Amino acid sequence: MEKFNQAAGLFVLTLILAINVGAALFISKFPPPGSFSTLFPAKNPWVREGKFGYGICNGVQCRLCPWNCFLPEGTRGRCRVRINQGGKLKTLVYSKAVSVHLDPMEKKPVYHLYPGSLIYSLAAPGCNLRCKSCQNWEISTIYPEEASAKSIVPVKINLVMDGLTRRIFGSLEHKEVETLAPEDIVNYSLATKSRSIAYTYSEPVVFYEYMLETAKLASEKGLKNVMISAGYINPGPLKELLKYMDIVKIDLKGFNSRFYKEYVSGELEPVKNTLLELKKNNALFEIVNLVAPGLNDDEESMKEMVLWIKKNLGKEVPVFFSRFSPNYQLQNIPATPVETLEKARNIALKEGLQYVYIGNVTGHPAEHTYCPRCKRVLIERYGYAVLKDLLTPNKGRCPYDGAKIPGIW
Repeated sequence: MEKFNQAAGLFVLTLILAINVGAALFISKFPPPGSFSTLFPAKNPWVREGKFGYGICNGVQCRLCPWNCFLPEGTRGRCRVRINQGGKLKTLVYSKAVSVHLDPMEKKPVYHLYPGSLIYSLAAPGCNLRCKSCQNWEISTIYPEEASAKSIVPVKINLVMDGLTRRIFGSLEHKEVETLAPEDIVNYSLATKSRSIAYTYSEPVVFYEYMLETAKLASEKGLKNVMISAGYINPGPLKELLKYMDIVKIDLKGFNSRFYKEYVSGELEPVKNTLLELKKNNALFEIVNLVAPGLNDDEESMKEMVLWIKKNLGKEVPVFFSRFSPNYQLQNIPATPVETLEKARNIALKEGLQYVYIGNVTGHPAEHTYCPRCKRVLIERYGYAVLKDLLTPNKGRCPYDGAKIPGIW
């Protein structure tokens, strides 16, 4: 009987495989109406060949991120922006910027790179996660063809000094574009007095090719590159990208597998692996944890996360505990009490982390950067404004005791 069951199971598996292969062959020969050829004509400027696509079983497997999506002809990955067309992996968002702004560095938030500087920030549609608290769901959850055909982008900043008060005033010029090529991003970054470029707002992993080519050009022109990501990326693609990234900010959503499955629609382990890869490759990175009341704010998981960071990543890694505000599918959750954030920060400091910040609470003392030795304020902040910076003129060293603070100053 046992042999019969094994044979029957093998037959069923073989039958399923045969059906899948047959379906893939049929679709490749007779694609359905309204497929790629209709939605994305050959001259579409946003379509480029994607990296990390491998032909398998009459389809393509995308190995950019941990989902490793298998794509029969004409189908897309979980991100909605990568597709199998003609047996090749294509990206549908190359040069398709849907949100472009000139931001202060502190808005990212990134605290250990050029404090108080401007950063040219952009996003393309799509994301490989489904966070219920997503702040930018209007661009992260859409298909590329749902996005506006044109975007307004900043192209130049004009600075004028008032002759009487000696104060400097600026006006920002904008332009409407259909495509925003990597060379345009670099040129506009320089023209807006930006010192760096941020790949942010949605999930830059899914517009990998666009980000990579822009980062290469930016590095040649002396601009820094910043990736703001949830960290859902495979080690190989990450390692290639890190050749051009100067700092990476990872949103560590929580430290509980169940939370990741229910509220992020992903897994915790791949994000931890990304953090380990960053450490392994000696990358400069910061971590942000958005603390949501009743979901990921229990002291046990907070302490577990802090201890894991200290043991595996080091006590020098900057960590933010940021305040949650009701948003998207979690509008029934209240804003995080400041006391909860302070409790999380105290746990981290007690366990030895050296640079622990509180985010989204303007005016809180935990916005400042302190020297881990003498405990004096080295960078004083108020929201996105830098009121005092003692690190930049001292090349990243505390002027009181000479302690070296990690970062790019």
